[in-house]
Amino acid sequence: MIADFDNIPTLPPIMGPAKQIAYLVDDIDEGMDYWHREHSVGPFMVARNASPLSNAFYRGEKAPRTSVNIAFGYVGDMQIELIEQIGDTPGLYQEAIDRKHTGVHHYAVCVEDFPTAYNWALDNGYDAVIDAGMDGLARMSYVENPDTGLILEVIEWNALTRPYFDGLEKLVRSSDSKQISHDFKLADLTPKSAVLGKLVTYSLNKMLGRVEQTRRPTNTGNAA
Repeated sequence: MIADFDNIPTLPPIMGPAKQIAYLVDDIDEGMDYWHREHSVGPFMVARNASPLSNAFYRGEKAPRTSVNIAFGYVGDMQIELIEQIGDTPGLYQEAIDRKHTGVHHYAVCVEDFPTAYNWALDNGYDAVIDAGMDGLARMSYVENPDTGLILEVIEWNALTRPYFDGLEKLVRSSDSKQISHDFKLADLTPKSAVLGKLVTYSLNKMLGRVEQTRRPTNTGNAA
């Protein structure tokens, strides 16, 4: 596994800069030990047996529940994500495992105008592999450029998603640096007030017909 902090490929300007570099690991604890030993990354915040994707579609079809152990650390202001898939549920992670992929799995970008960025990706050669979330609340999609193999995790940037970066960074910075890993729950990141506020706004906009529907592609087939 190669750390590639300084060689991020040029990303489409509409996506903005990468905020996260993600890697798959066979074992989350061994992965954290490796990254701490070889690359001085850590401490990590780790969520075990988590299912971060809600209302998810995989290549156009309703996705089964995918469980992961997932750890977050930082190199400067760049978030490093380590992902261990639990089981062999079909999906973007399993595709990479089947291909024996090593190195960077994906880069995460955060966009305030999700529909515009998402539709741009579909119109410019990217395939939507995973779609998750809900229009009007928060959307996320993994899009892949089949020509280059570049995978982007496109995240709608709002009060529900910012804590996954700002909140996590605070947790990492304030944790005991002598301890490599610290367990936490993803659900604890987002303040209940932010959830309530978004739900109220969503309900009002839906009632008034103001929720913009982002198109979701039909089945594009599994990657080879």
